[in-house]
Amino acid sequence: MNKNRNEAIIKKIKGLLAIANDNKNDEESQSAFLLAQKLMIKHDISVSEVENRNEKADIINGQATAYKRLYWWETRLAGIIANNFRVQHYYNNRVLNGEKRRKSCVVFFGFENDVQLAKEMFVLAYDAILLYADRYVDQFYEINQITNRFNSLTRSVKNSYMKGFLEGLQDKFKEQLSQLKAEYGLMVIKPYEVEKAYAELSKTFGDPRKTKIPPISDMLAYQKGHEDGNSIDYTKSTINDEIF
Repeated sequence: MNKNRNEAIIKKIKGLLAIANDNKNDEESQSAFLLAQKLMIKHDISVSEVENRNEKADIINGQATAYKRLYWWETRLAGIIANNFRVQHYYNNRVLNGEKRRKSCVVFFGFENDVQLAKEMFVLAYDAILLYADRYVDQFYEINQITNRFNSLTRSVKNSYMKGFLEGLQDKFKEQLSQLKAEYGLMVIKPYEVEKAYAELSKTFGDPRKTKIPPISDMLAYQKGHEDGNSIDYTKSTINDEIF
């Protein structure tokens, strides 16, 4: 790519990121983030080129959740987002004042713009899975004419739906990456600088705790979850429209 063409693309990407940073909860902002990322991948433009041509881009930690008890599907979602948005992820643990049990939060690690995008997508997918899972459970009881709800049944149906939803979401991202590879001959890979910094950071981690993922107990719930996770539009306005 010639220099003038490269400068024009960088200018366009900077404009998109300016729109995105102007209002991070707006659908236009989310679309701008995704388009900027796509252009950077297509034209092999680094974050440092976009942020400041003369300075190295910063690698940051971005907290995506409050300190709480993390459920299995939250950790699974964090992994899916990290694998598809050029960041690493880990869990920060602490015991809060006045409490005995340890709380955890999801943290994304990478270049600032990538971390911001990962956090945005995590929140959008987080809202979507809760909304759609609760709706499916309501429909399950209504269709099966079950008047009394049982915690064990609700949990098994909801877990099956969520597992399907997450795998559908993962398939959706895989399809998008395959399209990028076919169209541009590029893969969305984590930057070398991020991988190197994360390797050093991970030396400070303790032994990982295994997350117990529940089995699929309701295949219909799983299949519907997969369909929804693979097909819905992950924008804030779309999800808000569903809620209101």
